[in-house]
Amino acid sequence: MNHQDIVAKLVDILEPLAEGRVASIGENTELTGELELDSLRVMDLVLAVEDEFDISIPINALAEIKTVGDLATQIETTLSANA
Repeated sequence: MNHQDIVAKLVDILEPLAEGRVASIGENTELTGELELDSLRVMDLVLAVEDEFDISIPINALAEIKTVGDLATQIETTLSANA
């Protein structure tokens, strides 16, 4: 699975969580900034991502994830480490 495929899946996961706060979600969309995801919605996102990709995202990695692209990169890294 390549980076753009992961971003596309993330957009599908994020659209209901964003509740129409932005016109479109892309790689540079900020999770807590533009999408205004609070801590509970971020945890919902993490759980959905972990289920979708069958991975576990390290809790310490969450502080570094600011955008959809950052999250996609973390997923790629985690998938590679598990391969």
